[in-house]
Amino acid sequence: MNTLVNDIFSIETGQVTLLLPRKINGGRLSELLERIPYVSENVKSVSYSDQGHCAIINVESSEADQMDLLRSDLQELVEALLASKIAAQKTLKTRVRPSGLVSKKHVDDSMVYYNSADLKLIAGVDKLLVDIAIRHGASIREYGSIYSAEIMARNGYHKNFPQNVYGVTQISHNYALIKEIRESSSSTIPPGMFHSQGAFLQPCVCYHCYAEIQDSIQSNVLYTLKGRCFRHEIEWRLNNFRRNEFTMREIVFMGSPEYVESKRLTIMEDVWALFGALGLYGQIVTARDPFFHYDDMKTKGAVQLMADAKYELEFISEAGHSSSIASFNNCQDTLCAKFGITDFDSNVLHSGCVAFGIDRWRAALFEQYGGDCEVWPDLLNTSNNH
Repeated sequence: MNTLVNDIFSIETGQVTLLLPRKINGGRLSELLERIPYVSENVKSVSYSDQGHCAIINVESSEADQMDLLRSDLQELVEALLASKIAAQKTLKTRVRPSGLVSKKHVDDSMVYYNSADLKLIAGVDKLLVDIAIRHGASIREYGSIYSAEIMARNGYHKNFPQNVYGVTQISHNYALIKEIRESSSSTIPPGMFHSQGAFLQPCVCYHCYAEIQDSIQSNVLYTLKGRCFRHEIEWRLNNFRRNEFTMREIVFMGSPEYVESKRLTIMEDVWALFGALGLYGQIVTARDPFFHYDDMKTKGAVQLMADAKYELEFISEAGHSSSIASFNNCQDTLCAKFGITDFDSNVLHSGCVAFGIDRWRAALFEQYGGDCEVWPDLLNTSNNH
């Protein structure tokens, strides 16, 4: 075994210190800290110490077999990062919070439920986003929350991001089985009694649009849709900006390469203008999807950054914490090829989408203004009155 991690891996009870090679810096360091939590359920938190240039990893178990497995997995991750070409993140736009501006602190208790003020914020910001979509000629759609096995097989999300998905299982319509469950003294149903038909709770909403017009000839088309989404997040990372269940609004567009890129950029300008009009502070930066497999990280993710295929709008809190609240994506011909969507000359269409985390917009606005609608921007109150 390569001694790369063996030589820089030290263990104390409940904590692992990973001394990092000098080349793990900048984008590689950010990628490492983002990925370590996904290495093992045994990892409970991770932080970086610039004094020793090391990652501090808190673990649930320090048993030898667990540590051997963690050492091996970290070695593979570090080696993959050293072999990856991770382009530097670029900043396209910035709206800096004025120095000395101190906002009133608002206690956000929304992790368990949303109250009436939260729901007004959500409805208000969503109406403003729908208005942008309609100005660009969007057809409005709403679909169910489950992707069939066929749709998932075509889009491949579960293969690219297996760490995120929730599968759907069910009990067979079988009298003997149902009777057994009913007559059991157990308060639970054994997992073995459930079976899967390959369906998943939707992690995003856009694939419904592709499925609607799959295997068809189209010209330039544009949709907007909203739905509840579900992603298997790491429990200790959950907060008001990162949830297992959340609402996503998307604007999806398909057509010529020029049409798709033009729509992506013009919608991005409109969203940036809205962001400023709502009095929020942050930036638009180049980004990449969290591809789980290390080979994908070295290829697909690198291509995304180098091609500027993904931009993200980040809200930056008063404390300096950044959270992505929207993304602007050019998927090129990847998804239309998978769903058989072409133009009249049999050319596969290009596509893109703009995705909004509605709960994250709510959290950003609540942090800025709180729950009193009297101090909200007029734009929000106006949208709620229509």
